[in-house]
Amino acid sequence: MTSGPLPTRQYGDYDLESFLGKGSIGKVYLARHRRIGRRVALKTVHLEQKFEDEIDRNEFYRRLQREAELCAVMQHPNIVTLYDVGYEDDVVTYLATEYIDGESLLGRLRRTRPLPLGEALAIAFDLLRGLAYAHGKGIIHRDIKPANILLTSEGQAKVADFGVARPLHSSLTTSRSLVGTPNYMSPEQVKTTPVSPRSDLFSAGVVIYEMLTGTKPFAAPELSAILYNIVNLTPPPVHELNPSVPPAISQVIARLLAKDPADRYESANDALRALDAARPATTPAASTPLTAAPLPLASEAETIAVMPHDATTPLPTIVDPIVTRPILRRRVPGALFWTITLLLIAGLATAVVLLRHSAARQKPAAVLPPSLVAQTDAKRRALENARALVRGGAYADAIRAYDALLARAPEMEVAREERAEAQRLLDAATPKAEVTKTARKTKRVDDSEPAAQAQQQQPAKKPSRWERVKHWFRGK
Repeated sequence: MTSGPLPTRQYGDYDLESFLGKGSIGKVYLARHRRIGRRVALKTVHLEQKFEDEIDRNEFYRRLQREAELCAVMQHPNIVTLYDVGYEDDVVTYLATEYIDGESLLGRLRRTRPLPLGEALAIAFDLLRGLAYAHGKGIIHRDIKPANILLTSEGQAKVADFGVARPLHSSLTTSRSLVGTPNYMSPEQVKTTPVSPRSDLFSAGVVIYEMLTGTKPFAAPELSAILYNIVNLTPPPVHELNPSVPPAISQVIARLLAKDPADRYESANDALRALDAARPATTPAASTPLTAAPLPLASEAETIAVMPHDATTPLPTIVDPIVTRPILRRRVPGALFWTITLLLIAGLATAVVLLRHSAARQKPAAVLPPSLVAQTDAKRRALENARALVRGGAYADAIRAYDALLARAPEMEVAREERAEAQRLLDAATPKAEVTKTARKTKRVDDSEPAAQAQQQQPAKKPSRWERVKHWFRGK
């Protein structure tokens, strides 16, 4: 694959041969070492965006240097090998990595979904072997996904791109930010809590699930919905979507996808042994020795477009060109859904306030859709209006307000419970009102009796002198 003339025929000790692909931090070329003739994938650093300040620039190059240092200590058949690092003014300018003359797992899934059981299990075995080795070196990858799994022409899988990896006890980048690719993140990554090797096992479980079913287990149209699904929803078992998968393998994947890290396998080696034990007898074992033939060279053309994510870079939303139909999922209780939604809104508002006072500026990684926010606000206002009517004693009006709200949102259990309470208060208040009305009527009658008695007891009015004279003449 080519893309116009090469910028230069030479780059450090390497002669560029062809353009392979473009990444977020530069371009990737097929190159050959001038002295020893080894072909490599040369990952260059040419940033198009500008850094906001020197702190951001230093943080980026520290991440790039960390990727070089982490890859340098790893030599394993299932991990892409780093051969060389180029420097200029003490900053990294290129990484020369093993050239894989094949494709990424993402490219393979674009052609076939789901993969045949034997092929999917072979890739899963290689993936878990690579993770077991990296974890043994104290390194967590944090971005396991199909684009970062390269396949040789012989079908061997290699884990690539440790750009956002970090040592277990590293103090670098302690900011609580989303790191990873949304569909493949673990619940602890979504909640920005500390990660462990078991976080990589969750992401590996998502990849294996996708290989065997052809669907992403937590897929949704919006980023906020994906993150909610990862934390709260349990996807259907693999064997229900693909009957060719044995239930034993489905159970292994379900344990990899456990929400609580403590419920997952303790290590990649444990997961590897469990998957090996669950495989059908007709598929190759995980312990099958690797081929003794020389490792073929491979291309990173489709997968090296991931830049180390930091607090100054927006979280990328990866859109797979293969649009798969979301699978049916069980209904979420209404009260739980609205509680989580309101908590997300409150959390986002708090994050905005904190970020404005932070030295490192960051764009929000996840934003709720405006339509969802508007619906939530409208229902919240309707609920508060009904509550105000109850507090004011207008129970009948409150019941009508609750009925209108439940007609729009029948899943709001809290509104249903408060309506029942308002009905109870109305029933309790009705007899009391009738007694009061009767008492007032009786009081008005009683109050009129003393007035009549007083009128009867009042002495006759004394006649005037003129009336007495007229009366005297009439008597005559």
